[in-house]
Amino acid sequence: MQPLIRPAQSSDVEAIAVWTRDTFAWGDYVAHAIPTWMEEPDSLVAVAELDGEVVGVSRILLLSPTEAWAQGTRIHPDHRRTGIGTALAEHLGAWAADRGALVIRSMIEAWNEPARAQSRRLGYREIGRWLRAGRGVGENSPVPEGNGGRRVIAAEGVRPAHSSEAVAAMMSWSGGELERASRGLLPIGVWKMRRLVPADLEEAARRKALLSGRPGWAIGEVDDDAYEVAWISTEEADISAMLRALVDQAAAVGAEEIRVMLPDTPWVERALRSRGFDIHDVRIYAKPL
Repeated sequence: MQPLIRPAQSSDVEAIAVWTRDTFAWGDYVAHAIPTWMEEPDSLVAVAELDGEVVGVSRILLLSPTEAWAQGTRIHPDHRRTGIGTALAEHLGAWAADRGALVIRSMIEAWNEPARAQSRRLGYREIGRWLRAGRGVGENSPVPEGNGGRRVIAAEGVRPAHSSEAVAAMMSWSGGELERASRGLLPIGVWKMRRLVPADLEEAARRKALLSGRPGWAIGEVDDDAYEVAWISTEEADISAMLRALVDQAAAVGAEEIRVMLPDTPWVERALRSRGFDIHDVRIYAKPL
């Protein structure tokens, strides 16, 4: 039986929460996120319905005129591998294509092989590997940079850059190893990515989030109690100094934790581990429309 694919309604959330509460060991975020997703522009949350019961959900979002992002796909445990995920993906892909999107991307944690296999069956291919890393700052730091547990500020720090410096920041990144490893993508919020454009750096500078220093450039700002670093332009010889400077910046603004999202290269991973970061491996998938 073919499921009915329709836009999600507020009344669907309670039912979805019931069969997604054990998605992961810690639970799931999808049911809590759906009301917000439904209110966002350029976004569609679709559900699959069988005999009046909601048995699947997925969300797609336009991040630019040509780039879509898929996330939050969940299928009822009793209805997996029955074509429901495919039906949702086809519906959301058609919705995005009708609005001008040329590609859909998604992010999956490396350990989640069932989700990765499903993405491959749907025609996605892996286009990048990223590292989501975090550590405490200040009193919460597992490796205080100093002597006897006292923090010592690094000599090479970073400072807020003016929007006029955005072009220089873009040039420093373009063609470099991190740009190639990232496929030109910029993390947007948490768990979303699209192509970086110069306007992103200009806007970050206006928010005082574009940072500059001898080790390179970065975008970093406080989100709740964490200092989120979404982008870095640096080289192997300077990555450790850049991370040290960003930890100092996080401490200076009173953050309890620093989190970074960086493309996976051997030297990035080594530097993160040497600076005491816990690392999670994630994969980016893409499908042309």
